[in-house]
Amino acid sequence: MFRLNKLNYFITELKMVQMIKYRLFFAIPLLLLACGGKEENKLAAVAPPSSTVEVVAIEPTEVVREISIPGTIIPNEEVQLFSEVSGRVRSVHFKEGEIVQKGALLLQVDTDILSAQKQQYLVQLDLAEKDQARKQSLLSAKGISEEEYEKSVSTLAGVKAQIELINVQISKASLRAPFTGRIGLRRISEGAVISSSTLISTLVQENPIKVEFSVSERYASSVKPGQSVEFNLERDPKKYIAKVYAYEPLIDVDTRMITIRATLNNNGKLMSGAFVSVKYDLGNEVNAFMVPAESVIPILKGQKILVVRDGKVAEIPVEIGIRTADKVQVIGDIKPNEHVLVSGLLAFREGMPVNTKLVKR
Repeated sequence: MFRLNKLNYFITELKMVQMIKYRLFFAIPLLLLACGGKEENKLAAVAPPSSTVEVVAIEPTEVVREISIPGTIIPNEEVQLFSEVSGRVRSVHFKEGEIVQKGALLLQVDTDILSAQKQQYLVQLDLAEKDQARKQSLLSAKGISEEEYEKSVSTLAGVKAQIELINVQISKASLRAPFTGRIGLRRISEGAVISSSTLISTLVQENPIKVEFSVSERYASSVKPGQSVEFNLERDPKKYIAKVYAYEPLIDVDTRMITIRATLNNNGKLMSGAFVSVKYDLGNEVNAFMVPAESVIPILKGQKILVVRDGKVAEIPVEIGIRTADKVQVIGDIKPNEHVLVSGLLAFREGMPVNTKLVKR
């Protein structure tokens, strides 16, 4: 019985040893594999293999500087109509939306109170003239002093000034068109009491008409009166041609843009305030570096391109110039015949080694 128990104990111990060996047989390779994998990752991160990328060679070329920019149609003349005197509207002499001629009577404000005041001053004028004539006679006879005579002259002049002031106020009670144009919607009615801040209507001169747009300050030296611009309305393929006649002499410090205006005759289809797409031909530019549009990478403070220098990637900040259907002008630290990446742009960073494959675009 004792020998049997001992034999069973020996068999149990043997099975445990075999199980431990079996587990170690599988655990050790897995441990080595894990350690080896981490080491390979570290080596790969330290020394990545060179990759092959597609590049294009850029050469200085001559391009047409035609830029596409948004613009707005504005009237040749525009004014909001207000009465310079307060009072009750006696009569309105225009119809909404009609063409009115320069100097045409548009609105008449009641002048009854002003006319009554004028009559009072006319009575005072008569008395002042008689007083001045009488004192002039007395002064000649040395019946009064020079000072008394001068007071009568001053009083007469003051009354005349008051009458002139009332005449001006009465004339301003008649509102007339400052130029020929189309009048807008009426904001008042006959009988209404208005003040100098009450909007009556808007008058717009639609022919000729103007187009206003802005270009980058880099083109400021190329802007000249007399240049032609082409534009079309939104959802209208018809092309219109306007002539540049003026531009702002200052560059906007916030947008770094210069505002330009062009003019043309209106055929009746162009309405003020409409959005237009403008094509502005600024002439040819020589020694321009053009790259495929997909080579330009937007960054936080502008754009950049990736070039290959001495077998490594270099990041070059650039500014954008002329755009064509598939290419963009880039302005920056670029050399002639430089190789610019056109593939794998997001996979490469400054200083990474690359092999290049020259393609044509």
